[in-house]
Amino acid sequence: MMTYSKTAIGRFTALALLCATGGPALDARDGVREDRSDRIDQNAQRDFDRAQQRAADNAAKDRADADQRAAKDAEDRAKDAADAEERAAKDAADAAERAAKDAADAAEDAAKAAEDNRGSSESMHDLAEVEQPEKDDRGFPVRRGEIVALDISDAALSKAQAQGFAIIERTPLTALDSIVTRLSIPKDMDAQSALAAMRRLDAGGSYDLTHYYAMHFAARGTRSAAAPTGSKMPSKKGSLKIGMIDTKVADHKLLANTQLQQRDFTMAKGAGPTEHGTAIASLLSADGAGSIYAASIFQGSAAKPYTSADAIVRALNWMVEQNVVVINISLAGPRNSILDELVARTIGKGHIIVAAAGNGGPTAPPAYPAALPNVVAVTAVDRKLKVYRYANQGRYITVSARGVDVTAAAPGGGSSSYSGTSFATPHIAAWMARCAPSLSAAARKKCIASLEKSAKDLGAPGKDAVYGLGYIG
Repeated sequence: MMTYSKTAIGRFTALALLCATGGPALDARDGVREDRSDRIDQNAQRDFDRAQQRAADNAAKDRADADQRAAKDAEDRAKDAADAEERAAKDAADAAERAAKDAADAAEDAAKAAEDNRGSSESMHDLAEVEQPEKDDRGFPVRRGEIVALDISDAALSKAQAQGFAIIERTPLTALDSIVTRLSIPKDMDAQSALAAMRRLDAGGSYDLTHYYAMHFAARGTRSAAAPTGSKMPSKKGSLKIGMIDTKVADHKLLANTQLQQRDFTMAKGAGPTEHGTAIASLLSADGAGSIYAASIFQGSAAKPYTSADAIVRALNWMVEQNVVVINISLAGPRNSILDELVARTIGKGHIIVAAAGNGGPTAPPAYPAALPNVVAVTAVDRKLKVYRYANQGRYITVSARGVDVTAAAPGGGSSSYSGTSFATPHIAAWMARCAPSLSAAARKKCIASLEKSAKDLGAPGKDAVYGLGYIG
């Protein structure tokens, strides 16, 4: 039989008591350990609670930050969309305003051009009246019962003849690699209807009416009864070779030392106006022309000489045949597609065409051939470098020269004072002839650049519609 000590019996008794009471029976040391354990458990719980709270606070802050960022992003997107919408609306308004302004400007330009064209055609209404001209769709006079073709094909010519057109004349322009054919129109048609019919028949061909041209586009230049007291022709001795397309040139003492070769391209052979051509020739001579090739294309009265597009192109062909580098032209009129093409071919061969800008006044439409591409269009200024009051204006003006009260040869062997853009043109023609002594497209381009550098700027800064590049003295 097992025996127990008192101590063991005491412990068993305590354990039994603990089981009976449901609670620990601790001695003093056990109580201390129990209190310490409780405190540790409480601290851990407090730390755990704090950690959980921090985590919850951080999560809440992150959610708040995310919400704030999302709100700001949405606000930025809304602002960007509003800005884009505002810009689009402004762009649309600007575009609409520009379109409206462009339309208004176009309408104003069209109305102004129509008004100017009416005025210009009316100023030419009695031009070539001896030939009883018809009118084109702009009111400019054209040769009655005739259209003209450039390089018409045999097939197109056969079709035209089958429709009642007939050949009046075929003119080979060998130097310009062209053939100009004048066609009479069917009896039941006017010139304008015949032109439209021929263009329908041969859409790829080049056809136009035979326009008439005046010495001046609208208002005529003036000539005083005598040169100002003490004035005399300037003189630059030289050997320049220059061509001119103008009236006939009369014998004159101021041309005594100039070699003059003339050829008549008018239909009315014999007497014709000479005053203008003689004055221009004297100005060319005074500016250094030792040799002048003068193509006479004007007929009619001295007061109102006239010419036609077919005469002009025959004169151009002769200039090219003679290897004349610079060609001075003092005439103006409406645009003509045949003349356009043959002027372009002349320039393309290295020739330089210098033409009077026209004397129709500041509101007149462009004068041709001066307004054609690559033609040097010359306007006139007076001694004080003020533009001639009757000079045409426009973007086609290239340069300015003295052309008001210019002393030049006059009928009867003397000299007089003349005004007009055609009297400014010879100075520029001579200037270009000195710059380009031989045929070359590169030389022509170089001389135009040199002209720009040499010109004294007048009017608005840079090239403008009144003075062009400026004044050449």
